Amino acid sequence: MEGQVEVCSSEVEDRGIYMSLPHDAQSCYNLIWRMNKNLERELEKVGRRGREGYDKDLQRWKAEAHDLGNCKPRTRKLAFIGRTGAGKSTAINAILGAPVLSTRADGACTSVQTEIIYEDLHPSTWRASVNFIEKDEWKKTLQILLDDIAPVCEVGALKIEHDDFRPALDAWGILKEVYPHLRALSFPPPHQDVHALLQHEPVVSILGTTIQTTGTGFDSLELQLRPYLTSYVTEEQPILQLEPSVWHLVDSVRIYGAFEVLASGAVTLVDIPGFGDANKTRTKRTKEYLKNVEVVILGLKNEMNGFVLPLIFASVADIKRAADDQAMHNYVEKFLHQMIAIDGRIESLLIVLTGADVRINEDQLHHLSSNQRQIIQKMHQEIVHLSKSLDEQEKQFDMFFLDFYMAPKDSPEFVGLSERLCSTKEMKGQTASRLHLAKAAKDTYIAAFCQHQRSARARSVFLELYRQVYCSIKQDSASQPPLLPIFCIGSVDYTQLLVTDRQYRAPVVFTDLEDTGIPHLCRYIHDFGSEKAISDINAHVHRSTLLWESIESYFLSSRRDSRLAAYEDAARNLVEALKDTVNEIRKISGAKIDNNMNELEQALRIEAEKVAERSLNTIKMLGENRQWCSYRSLMRREGEWRSTDLNEDLVHGMLEGNASSVWHRLFNDFIRTELHSLVVDISNLCNDTVQSIKNRAQRTTAIAPHIDNACNFIHPSNTINPARDQYLSALLTMQREFCGSFKGLLRAALEDHYHVVGRESGVGMFSRMKAQDLNEEQFSPIKARELYTRLVDQVMTAVRMARNKGETALDEALARLYAIIDRSLVCVQGDDQICKVTRRNMQKFLDKEYSTPLAETMMIMDRYQERNTAPR
Repeated sequence: MEGQVEVCSSEVEDRGIYMSLPHDAQSCYNLIWRMNKNLERELEKVGRRGREGYDKDLQRWKAEAHDLGNCKPRTRKLAFIGRTGAGKSTAINAILGAPVLSTRADGACTSVQTEIIYEDLHPSTWRASVNFIEKDEWKKTLQILLDDIAPVCEVGALKIEHDDFRPALDAWGILKEVYPHLRALSFPPPHQDVHALLQHEPVVSILGTTIQTTGTGFDSLELQLRPYLTSYVTEEQPILQLEPSVWHLVDSVRIYGAFEVLASGAVTLVDIPGFGDANKTRTKRTKEYLKNVEVVILGLKNEMNGFVLPLIFASVADIKRAADDQAMHNYVEKFLHQMIAIDGRIESLLIVLTGADVRINEDQLHHLSSNQRQIIQKMHQEIVHLSKSLDEQEKQFDMFFLDFYMAPKDSPEFVGLSERLCSTKEMKGQTASRLHLAKAAKDTYIAAFCQHQRSARARSVFLELYRQVYCSIKQDSASQPPLLPIFCIGSVDYTQLLVTDRQYRAPVVFTDLEDTGIPHLCRYIHDFGSEKAISDINAHVHRSTLLWESIESYFLSSRRDSRLAAYEDAARNLVEALKDTVNEIRKISGAKIDNNMNELEQALRIEAEKVAERSLNTIKMLGENRQWCSYRSLMRREGEWRSTDLNEDLVHGMLEGNASSVWHRLFNDFIRTELHSLVVDISNLCNDTVQSIKNRAQRTTAIAPHIDNACNFIHPSNTINPARDQYLSALLTMQREFCGSFKGLLRAALEDHYHVVGRESGVGMFSRMKAQDLNEEQFSPIKARELYTRLVDQVMTAVRMARNKGETALDEALARLYAIIDRSLVCVQGDDQICKVTRRNMQKFLDKEYSTPLAETMMIMDRYQERNTAPR
């Protein structure tokens, strides 16, 4: 990118490693695609043989080959979240090394999800796609907005005294942004027809569409995408009178480029709207999006008015900042609780503390050692001394200059005055230079050393909060949480240090790129992507290997031989004994899981009973604190509008205390441990059975070599481990869909009720909305208990369905494992219906057309892994 500094040879070598993976990975996927497509065609040539077992195997082999032939690279979404103004967009720009996203210091810049995806384009070349919402979605939004304005339009603004204009004003503001022809109208506006607005050509023409754009130079990209990403405009780029503000209609934006940090091709960075602010639309979108995110990067501001520092520099935080900091503290504590206890994604969490390049003033320094204070004090004394000297020299210079100016040029004193004036000027310049250097040295010491100290203390305080939340969930003060990656970064200084021309550099704190923390974060993200890309390919290679071994073991089996009947009977008995033992240990394991799930259900029902008792009071307080316009708008938005989240208030506490601990213990500890033990036990039992069959085969010389060879292809743990991962994935998906709260379930349960309340109009509507026949009646003691009981029922149904998916995955894996053992080690007499030519052709194909590209794929991955793990 133009304007960047030159990189050293080791960085060039690193870049070569970074950039090689996409090409290597694509080569691997091409090989896997070709060999499995060829296998699928080869299996078609074999045809059906009319034997039930073989026909079933043949269909399974074809399906597996077809699936592997269609496998594609998978990307993981790394989503940056944080409160509005936390510096997410600025950090992403620094990580990408390009000004891709709009940034702004005094407000929210990101209003839609923005995905940044790797594509092998020329440097500084980009392409982007802007996806707009569907027409039906905008119609629903329009109806709500117009209904917010309706009361003001009907009776006039002057007649709604002492009431809340906010719903109507907010709605009218949005409509004027989207529909330019409304901007000339005064408030309250005349009646607007929803169908007419919906058919407005500039709007209807883009709903449900996608705009594609390309270009060179990331400055132009940010400028072109700004209207779609944000409500932020500048004096240089105002909203034109006849131009709609379309960001309200944008669903998502995707940006493609050859960003080095994403070169693995397995990672997509996502900038999502500010989380936890008063804009419920942005917050709701964020929560929905997080359900499908693999890694969450929580961005927090590491500044004097941010989350961490007031805990360290409490003496300089004023009352307002202290209040804001407590709100941030509560927000982070709640977020950590959800990630650890409910979502089960603590190992997929990253913390980025931004603002490490915000300079610390001298009066903000605390917790310094005596030696550090002495150094700063000496620097301060030197500056004071030089400042006084400079003042004296300036006075002398002024005095000499006056004498020199007044003295006659032909007088004897003129030459002496001229020399003293020049000498004083030179001394003054030297002193000024020394003073500048002394101030710079002090600033550098404070900025560099103390800034690192501040980052270390910020990291320490955050880790302590993390530990406290973890221990409270575990209900054990001695518990040690998993390691949590935390990065303290200075995005602005990093960008400044990339500028080639030193004349235009303006870093505030750091003088070295590494000290900004951005390179370390970039390496972490890239290495994560590389590991996932390699893991995906290795998984496909493993599946292909199992498929190859399964087919080969069948076609290498012996012909029918009556002398092998005794061996088959003995081997079959061993396998049946294995199945019985595995079924027994699975029953024992299942009973343990059932008991723990019953404990969870009991804990949830206890908390639900408490929340049900509080719900009526929550509804009454809502009616007392709201005026009728905002109350009606809140109902029509299903309980969530501006800073109010009624659904969250109504379920507050259902997943706290003991219920939270039981949930965490079940899904994030017990089931993981239990499944691990189960897989180990089953694998050991299978290995013992295989060894017993192998020992039995030694009595029959005709079959012993074949059995020895077949045993090498049977790896029980490799077959069962993917099923265990599917089991855990099903539970994790359920946890994410649950999203850490009963709020979504409650909102769905009350959807019809909200619509009934929101449709109230006419005289006495406010009383009816609040009173016995609507909201308060809905949360009467009996109905409230029934409502919250149904919520727990829904959660437990989802839990058991996820568990059933996991058990089904285990059933299928064990069936495959038993089939492999049965076909390879038990049914050794083969199939006379398969002729020698068919056997020979299949064996030849597997040797040349399948095993060879499979070996080539493994060689590519081995070569890359060796190169990527070598010391740099």
